[in-house]
Amino acid sequence: MTYCNTVKSSVHYYNEHAATFIFTTQKVDMSNLYQQLTPLLPVGAAILDAGCGSGRDALNFKKMGFDVEAFDASKAMSEAASQLIGHKVHCCTFMEFSSQKSFDAIWACASLLHVPHKHLPETFEHLAQFLSNEGKFIVSFKYGDSERQEGERHFTDMNEERFEQVIRDVGGLTIRKTWLTSDNRPQNETMWFNAILHKL
Repeated sequence: MTYCNTVKSSVHYYNEHAATFIFTTQKVDMSNLYQQLTPLLPVGAAILDAGCGSGRDALNFKKMGFDVEAFDASKAMSEAASQLIGHKVHCCTFMEFSSQKSFDAIWACASLLHVPHKHLPETFEHLAQFLSNEGKFIVSFKYGDSERQEGERHFTDMNEERFEQVIRDVGGLTIRKTWLTSDNRPQNETMWFNAILHKL
């Protein structure tokens, strides 16, 4: 499956299952991840929520007083997120995103995991151009070392070694921290690989 078809397939899944996905994720408490990022940011920092899903995290950052912009490749999800947040959420893929502003942080929670492994370096490079100097880039992937298709969705799992290899091919970003967390959804045993990157 080509990169373009892989993206279209995953996007189609979220367009078709938006209501179910929103129901199962919108109320999940992600404060343990917020606390890893927010102390590193200035007051009122600009945050880009990349692949925002329901808009849960963008809304919470907005409530904290941050200047939030968000996008999602799924039309259904971006429309739902726009309603939740109270302002327009762009509908575009990672590689289609463009902005005239720079951000103090990029938040990509369980979103870049749909990008094929071989295309992750170029995706990181594209998004990183919108980070200000000293900006932070926080990501989360399912923990593992495989790449697979589950129904319509593509998943790229990540561990420490694979992540270091990806970032080695990306200019201007260094790994600040990596850590593992259990899933915040009840009765879900997924382990997550998390990382914070720093733009030089």
